[in-house]
Amino acid sequence: MNEFKVVVKGVLIKNNRLLIVQRSQIETVGAGTWETVGGNLHFGESFETALKREFSEEVGLNITVKNQLFSTTFHTSKTRQIVLLTFLCDTKEEQITVSDEHEQYLWATKDDLLTLLPQEIIEDFSQHNVLDLLN
Repeated sequence: MNEFKVVVKGVLIKNNRLLIVQRSQIETVGAGTWETVGGNLHFGESFETALKREFSEEVGLNITVKNQLFSTTFHTSKTRQIVLLTFLCDTKEEQITVSDEHEQYLWATKDDLLTLLPQEIIEDFSQHNVLDLLN
């Protein structure tokens, strides 16, 4: 049976750095990899509601969703397709509290991102000019 997952991700930039989180080593998918904050859209949620929930759960931040940066789709298996929507976000808060899903966070420079993020994310960020948001 074929499966669709809709995933929302947030690009949160403060002081010319982008917030990324490292997945826990015990996660079944992507253990130890770095990513932006986000997750699955629950049935009945708007993109904004889902992203606010994910930021609250994963890093303890209340955010404002500004605008959509890009969307893409890819397969994780022959029967599972991900639709990924990435949004620019903002917050006035400073205190990060990382959930059990993640091991640590980093306010990453452009060089950090190019070193730490998986190649697929770097390619999406490059193609959609996300890295240009950082000087």
